[in-house]
Amino acid sequence: LAIEEVELKEESVILHHKNMFVFAAYVGGIRISDLLQLRWQNYDGTNIKFYTQKTKEVISIKLVSKGKEIMEKYSKLATIKTNKDFIFPLLKNDVDYSNPDVLFKAISSNTAYANKNLKEIIKKAKIEKNISFHSSRHTWATRALTKGMRIEHVSKLMGHGSLKTTMIYAKIVNEELDKAMDVFN
Repeated sequence: LAIEEVELKEESVILHHKNMFVFAAYVGGIRISDLLQLRWQNYDGTNIKFYTQKTKEVISIKLVSKGKEIMEKYSKLATIKTNKDFIFPLLKNDVDYSNPDVLFKAISSNTAYANKNLKEIIKKAKIEKNISFHSSRHTWATRALTKGMRIEHVSKLMGHGSLKTTMIYAKIVNEELDKAMDVFN
């Protein structure tokens, strides 16, 4: 990903946003609402296991090397007091998010901020596409399908409620395959 190459100030919020985007693009296309809420207790050194905010499903994802690399970075960066601390330091550990309104407001403002910073990151990466955090989900899904992962697995890892939702990504992959065949024209 070109975004990975963008140099940013250490421990800056924009760097956290970049790392979260890259993490999601390699590790199951996790929604930003779920990434923000990931805690150290969700990570066992190999997998992350969490309830998705949107579908309330439990998902377990084995981390690929890029995901582990980012987790390693954050474990060194963090002054982990408890395993209930957030992995990505954007939500505050000392705030009670059990009130849905408080949680919703925190996730919404963090998502808006991440999307604003992503616009700056893509400029620096010289990407001429409109990218939002949700693009990390599209990136992961299309890459997974292109690499031959079964659509049922992609659907489950993304926390989709139905296979129909995941079929959109298969259509994108098929369009790319159709374009690839144009080399014979």
